[in-house]
Amino acid sequence: MIGYLQEVWLGFLSILVSMGVTLRHLFTPALTVQYPKEKRRLPLRSLNRHVLTIELATGKLKCTACDACAKICPTRCITIIGAGKGKERHPVEFVIDHNLCMYCNLCVEVCPFDAITMWTGNFEIGAFNRMGLVFDQTAMHAEKFYPTPMTPELVEAAPAKK
Repeated sequence: MIGYLQEVWLGFLSILVSMGVTLRHLFTPALTVQYPKEKRRLPLRSLNRHVLTIELATGKLKCTACDACAKICPTRCITIIGAGKGKERHPVEFVIDHNLCMYCNLCVEVCPFDAITMWTGNFEIGAFNRMGLVFDQTAMHAEKFYPTPMTPELVEAAPAKK
C-alpha cells in the first residue's frame, strides 16, 4: 500500500513540475521569424554550398584536378575529369551532386591547394527537380559568390579618384 501511495505522489509531483515548465514558457516571448520577409543570420560555421576558389592575380581556378576531394568523399558526390600535366593540369569537368552531399566538409579539409571551400552566405539551397542541385564548375565559380576587385560591379561602384 505504501509503494502504491509513493508512486501516486511521485506521479503528482511529475505533473506539477511539467506544468511549471509549461507555465514558464507560456509567458516568455516567441522567437518566431517571419521567413520570407525576415531571414535569421547564419552562424559562421554553417556549411551551405561548395565554391571553387580562384587566384586573384590570374583569375584562374586553383583546382589542379588532383582528385583528392573525390577520393575522400564518403558519398561519392564529386566527379572530376582533369586535363594537362604538371603545373598546367586543370579540371575539364568538376561536378558536385548536392542531392548526395552530406556536408561533412572533408573535401575542403583534404584539398592541398585550398581550391574548394564552403560558402556560408546562402540561406537556402532548393530546386524543383533533382538536376537543379547538381552543380558544375561554372555554377561553383568563386566570382559569383566572392567578387574580385576586377569585377565590373565593384569597378563601377568604386568612387573615381581625382
